[in-house]
Amino acid sequence: MGFNRGIRGTYAVFYVAFLQAFGWSRGVTATALSISVLAEGFSMPLAGSLVDRWGSRKTLVLGGLLLAAGLAFSGTVSSLWQLYLWVGVVTALGLGLMGMVPHVAIIARQFSKRRGLAMGLAWSGGGLGIAALLPVAQLLVDIWGWRLAYAGMGALCLVLVVLPSGVLMPRDKPATRKRAERRVPVEGEWTVWEALASTMFWLLFVSRVVASMGNQIITNHQVAHAVDIGYTPFFAASVLGLMGVFSIFGRVLFGYLTDVLSHQMVYTLVQAVSSVGILALVAADSTAYPVLLYTYAACYGLGQGSRALVLSAISADVFLGRDFGAIYGYFTMSIGIGGAVGIWLGGFLHDVFGNYTVPFMVAFANFMVSILMVWGIRFLKGTRAQAFK
Repeated sequence: MGFNRGIRGTYAVFYVAFLQAFGWSRGVTATALSISVLAEGFSMPLAGSLVDRWGSRKTLVLGGLLLAAGLAFSGTVSSLWQLYLWVGVVTALGLGLMGMVPHVAIIARQFSKRRGLAMGLAWSGGGLGIAALLPVAQLLVDIWGWRLAYAGMGALCLVLVVLPSGVLMPRDKPATRKRAERRVPVEGEWTVWEALASTMFWLLFVSRVVASMGNQIITNHQVAHAVDIGYTPFFAASVLGLMGVFSIFGRVLFGYLTDVLSHQMVYTLVQAVSSVGILALVAADSTAYPVLLYTYAACYGLGQGSRALVLSAISADVFLGRDFGAIYGYFTMSIGIGGAVGIWLGGFLHDVFGNYTVPFMVAFANFMVSILMVWGIRFLKGTRAQAFK
C-alpha cells in the first residue's frame, strides 16, 4: 500500500519535470494521469475477479511486475502517446492489480472485529509511501534526471512489492466456488448483480466519484501550485510529502473511529478536516506565509486516504461475502472515473483562469457533495440498507 500510493503521488513531481522537458500544456500533460486513474479504476473489477479466483498473493505479484515494467518504460518517454501508454495505461494496470482491492479483500476476510482499525493500520502504509517517495522522487530527478529516476522507481518496485508479496505473504484461499455451487445463492450474501442493482451501491459509488475528482484536482496539482507561487520544486515536494506523515496518523485514527462511531459521522469529519487544508492551500498565494503550506499539509494529510478507508469499511460491512472481491472491484471503478475527470479538470481550469484558485474551490465543493451522498444512505429503507452503521 505504501509503494502503491507513494508512486501515485510522485506523478506530481514528474508532472513538473515533463512540463519543463517538453513544454507541453498543463492540460495535455495532466491528461496522462487522467488516463492512468481511469485505467486503474477500470482494472479493479479484474483485480477483484482475480482475487476471488487466484487469491491475493498471485494478484499482487502480477500487479507488481506490471507496475515495475510500466515505471521502467516511463523513463523512455519522448512523445505524448508514449506518455499516455506507459504512464497512462501499463503503470495504471499494475497499480490496479496490486492496490486496494486485494488488500481490502485480505483484511475484510481476516478481520471480523475491529475491521476499521485493521484497515486504518494497513492504509497507514500509504501515508508512509507518500511521505517517503515524494521527496525521494524529487531528489532522484534533481540528481539523475527524470528518466533514470523512473528506472530507479521500477527497480524499487521489484524489491518492495514483488519480492515480499511472492516470498513473505502466506498463501490465501481464493473465495471461488465450484461452477455448480455458484448458481445456488447463499442466504444473506449479496451477489454481484444484486449489488449493482441496489441504490446503496450507487450512492456510495457517486460519493466516491466526486470525492476522487476533488482529491485528484488537489494532489496532482499541489506541487505545480507551490512552484507557481515561488517555492523550489524540492522544498514543495518535501513540505507536501509531510502529508504522508500526517496521513499515517489520520488513517489509524479514522480507522479506529469507524469501529466506534457512525460511518456518516466519521466520513464527515474526514472531509471537514481535509477542507480546512484546501482553504489553506487556496490562501497560499506567495512565499510570504509558508505556514499556510504547512497547514495544508497537516490538515489535508490527516484526511488523505481516510476517505477511501471509510468508504471501504462501509462496503465491507454491507457487501462482504463470496462475491465481495468482484463487488468491491466494481465499486472502486468510481476512483478511476472521478479521478480521471479531476486530474484533467485541474489542468484545464488552470489554463483557463491562470491560477489554481478555481480548481481548488471546485475540489472543495466536490467534498461537500460527497458528504451529502453518504448521509443520503440513512434514508434508504429495507433490511440491507440498515446494515450500514
